[in-house]
Amino acid sequence: MTVTSRETWIVPGAGYAHQTYELSHADHFPAPFYPYKLFFYKNHASKPDFLPTDRLVAGLKTVLEHYPILYGRLALCDDGEYEVRPSTEGIPFIEAAAEEDFAAFEPDCPQHRITPDLRAITQPPSEHTPLLGIKLTRFANNSGAVICVSRSHYVADGYACVSFIRNWAAIVRGESRLPFLPSNDRRLLRLDPKPSEEEQRQFSQQQQKQHQPDYQPGSNASVNKGVIKETSWFSTIDALFMLVWRATVRARAIAKEQPLTHTIAVNMRDKYPELPPNYYGNAFDQLFFTMTAGDIVDSPLGKVAAMHRQSLLATKSHTMEQWLMQTIITGMTSLQERTASWLPYSDYIVTDWSKFGFYMVDFGEGRPTYCRRLVNRHRRLGCILDMPPASDGSPAGLEFSLGVDETSYDRFCNDKELLTYGTILG
Repeated sequence: MTVTSRETWIVPGAGYAHQTYELSHADHFPAPFYPYKLFFYKNHASKPDFLPTDRLVAGLKTVLEHYPILYGRLALCDDGEYEVRPSTEGIPFIEAAAEEDFAAFEPDCPQHRITPDLRAITQPPSEHTPLLGIKLTRFANNSGAVICVSRSHYVADGYACVSFIRNWAAIVRGESRLPFLPSNDRRLLRLDPKPSEEEQRQFSQQQQKQHQPDYQPGSNASVNKGVIKETSWFSTIDALFMLVWRATVRARAIAKEQPLTHTIAVNMRDKYPELPPNYYGNAFDQLFFTMTAGDIVDSPLGKVAAMHRQSLLATKSHTMEQWLMQTIITGMTSLQERTASWLPYSDYIVTDWSKFGFYMVDFGEGRPTYCRRLVNRHRRLGCILDMPPASDGSPAGLEFSLGVDETSYDRFCNDKELLTYGTILG
C-alpha cells in the first residue's frame, strides 16, 4: 500500500527538563503494547494544502512542551517497577504516500482494509522504543489522509491519549490555549507503602482461583468482598459486549461446561474525585466476568447483560487499595514476560472507546470521516467505537472491532442473533 515515506524526529527544545518520572501503580496495569488510533480525513474540497505537514509538525512540537514525559524512554528499576527516564532521541513523525485513493475505504472503511503499514510504531516494545509515534499517510490523488497516533500504554490510557490528540489538533487549528491542560501527578495513584509480598501472593492466588480455566463459576463476591449489588438494568454497552461475546462462543463451538472469562477495562476517573479531570496517565481497573459457555449462549441476552452490569458495579466499588494491589502484582514482571503471559486466563479482552470523542478530533479540516484501530490478529481483543454523528450531531450508533479466529470466522459472520442487531462490515 505505501509507496514512499520519510521520517522526521522531533527532539526536545532547550528548555527540556531532564526529569525522571516515577510511574503510578495504575500505569503498570496495561500490557506492554502500543494501541493504534487511526483518524481518516477525506479531502472533500480537493484542497491542495490538505492537512499541511508543517502545521502538523509545528503543532506537535508545541503540544509536547506540555507532555515532556513523552520524550522519555522506559527503564526497569531495581525494585521491579518501570520509570520513564529523560531522553533526547526524540519522537518519530512519519509521512507516507499510498498508492490507493481514499475511495478504496468507502463506504464503510471495513476492518480488513486497515493494514499494518499504517502503523506509527513498528518495533517491539522495549526500553529503547519511543513512547509516542505519529504517522501521516496521504492517499493517491490528494483524496485524503489518515493520521495514526500510537503511544505506550504504560504512560496513558485511552482517555488521556485522546485529550493529548485533541490538544494537538487545537494548536494546529490556531488556538492559543490547550482545551485540556494536562495534570501529571502520578503520586495520586500509588500505594505507599506497598503491600507485603505475602499480601500480594494471597491476592494473586484469589484472582487465579476465580478466573483460570479450572475455576467453577459462581458469585464474584469473593474477589469483590461482598460488594456486588443486584441490578435489573443494563446499558447498551453491556448488551453489546454480551451479544458479540456469545456469538464468538457459538462460532467456536466451545463445550458448554467450559468456564470462560471476559475482561474489560473500567474507567475509574469518576470514582476518585481527587484525580484532576485532565489527569494524564492510566486510571482504569479491570473487570473479570466468568461464566460457563453454556450460560453465556443459553441465557436470555437481557439476563447476561444485567449480570455483566452487576459485575461492573462491583468493580466500581473496589477500594483504591484493591484496585492498585492488582496493578502492583502485574507490575512485578519484565516487559518480555508480560507480553507472553498478559491475562492468560482471559477469553476476550474488550475496551470501550466509544466515549473518547474520536469524532471531535479536528485538525482544521473538519471531523474525521472514519475512526479505526489496528487489530492484533494474535490476541482476542475487542474494541467498541462510536460512529460518525448524524447531520444534527446526534449519535448514529456503535461499531465493534475485534479479532476472530479464521477457523470460526464464517460461522461468526453468519450468527443469526448477531445479524438481528447489527451488520458485518468485514
